[in-house]
Amino acid sequence: MTTESRLKAALNGTSGTVTRFLEELVGERIAAERCHHQRIAAPASNDLGVDEGEPLLRRAAVLHGLASGHPFVYAESLIVLGRVPPIFLRGLETGSDPIGRLLDEAGIAVTRQDLGQVQGGAMDRPRNFDEVVHSSLLARSYRIESEHLPLMLISEWFLSALTPFLLDGVVR
Repeated sequence: MTTESRLKAALNGTSGTVTRFLEELVGERIAAERCHHQRIAAPASNDLGVDEGEPLLRRAAVLHGLASGHPFVYAESLIVLGRVPPIFLRGLETGSDPIGRLLDEAGIAVTRQDLGQVQGGAMDRPRNFDEVVHSSLLARSYRIESEHLPLMLISEWFLSALTPFLLDGVVR
């Protein structure tokens, strides 16, 4: 079994957030370092079920270990501002908590719908984007919904720093 398939199987087997999965996997608290955070207008064609021009937040962050500093995931998200509570948005704007932790803290029950191939070419990516994700173990995109209402689109690249935690076909 390849590292990619082990990681995919482990992610598919969890019912929690990616943040919680990473923290259990690597044994340390995960923080989000913002790379990009910008309010934009929704394009005419989108997978969020919103009208053209509706306000969205376009965000990119690296999820890293708080103690080790190792980058584990690079993630891009497109969030419908009118569908998430102000406390969630304040957390994104002022703190280093990942989206998953903020959803949990806001009491927002969510489901994920797989979108297959990685989405999102419109992001102003960091200069070293290709260097960061070139050796990614897995890339995926999904929509987060709450009560069947799309809240956000997320694309993630799971980085090679996770490899030591995926040894011998078993996720530690």
